[in-house]
Amino acid sequence: MVLIVVAISVGAFATGELLQALRVRRRAKPADVRAEIAFRTMFFGAILLLPVGRAVAPAASMGAGGWLFALGTVIGWLGLLLRWWSFASLGKYFTVVLRTSRDQPVVDHGPYRVLRHPSYTGLLLVFSGGGLMVGNWVSAVSAAGALLIALIYRVRIEERALNATLGERYRDYAATRARLVPYVW
Repeated sequence: MVLIVVAISVGAFATGELLQALRVRRRAKPADVRAEIAFRTMFFGAILLLPVGRAVAPAASMGAGGWLFALGTVIGWLGLLLRWWSFASLGKYFTVVLRTSRDQPVVDHGPYRVLRHPSYTGLLLVFSGGGLMVGNWVSAVSAAGALLIALIYRVRIEERALNATLGERYRDYAATRARLVPYVW
């Protein structure tokens, strides 16, 4: 049963990411190719840390059994749902590779009512849930920590690009919303 849940969860995550990666906005320009490569490298490194942490530090087991796996599954799926809701809310303006265009609107509905970057919050939840599912604190902390560093880097690049492209419209929007954690940052 555990392997089925893990396979379905990983498959859903990979499918969602692949479908978004195939979408292209032709008239939009990439923000920073080197920053994109750096982010992708950190992102995939964080994914690898989930199984590697468990292999390197098997004694770092959280030892909580089935309830911890179930909690991780729920947190991970809530993250997936938030990420997919973000995809749907931005529609054609959501791209995996950061692209901006002057004609894009500032979206302030769906999860964007509360957060500037809810899809990244969803990713953090996915990785945190995945770490709990793995049941190893080294895996959980290293993967979520690496992803958090990658996302903070990405948020800085993205906000710089949105400010440059959308100007005052984006600054007005950003002034009333947290980046990743509601009412915190």
